Amino acid sequence: MKNQQFPFLTMILLAVLVGLHFIPVDKTLLYFAAADIARGETWRALSGHFIHADLQHLFWNCLGLVVLGTVIERRSRRVLCAALGTGVVAVSYLLLSPMSQLDYYCGLSGVLNTLLLVALWLEWMHTHSRVLIIVACASLAKVIFEVSAGTSIVTHISWPPYAWSHVAGLAGGVLFVLSHAGSGSIPAPATVRHHPAGKQAHTRL
Repeated sequence: MKNQQFPFLTMILLAVLVGLHFIPVDKTLLYFAAADIARGETWRALSGHFIHADLQHLFWNCLGLVVLGTVIERRSRRVLCAALGTGVVAVSYLLLSPMSQLDYYCGLSGVLNTLLLVALWLEWMHTHSRVLIIVACASLAKVIFEVSAGTSIVTHISWPPYAWSHVAGLAGGVLFVLSHAGSGSIPAPATVRHHPAGKQAHTRL
């Protein structure tokens, strides 16, 4: 049986994204900037993922967060927190490496790719729906196209896209699933036991 808890954490994160976008301060102080982080402005390593370039950027990332965050949180709020942390670390690792060479970065899309893989894995364990395989393949094809073309399929924001952050997010999702799948920390699907009297009882593996 699914855990139908209200996605409070997802709604709080949504409010943070919207609030940060409209906060009346110089947003350049919140962007991810490797050089500034190296000089001690360590908050940028976190805030950069939750600040956005424009309203379109904000809208699409909010939409992704609501969908994926709700799917994961209704299974386990703890898993959502862990997946978010993994995504932030994975994308930040890329951005701090010599490969990125970006002056500034902002947005949640890289981390959302971590949440995407975790959400697909959770739903696969519970449903084994072939639709999930199609979604996973389409998502991978989207990232490959964006890396190859250097453009975004969905959004056209005021900043040039950095599709490699999506690759880092997917890598974080793969590492998360591989490290948690056999540990018991990801909720197991409910099973149905049939009692002699004909009644059914739900239990969790």
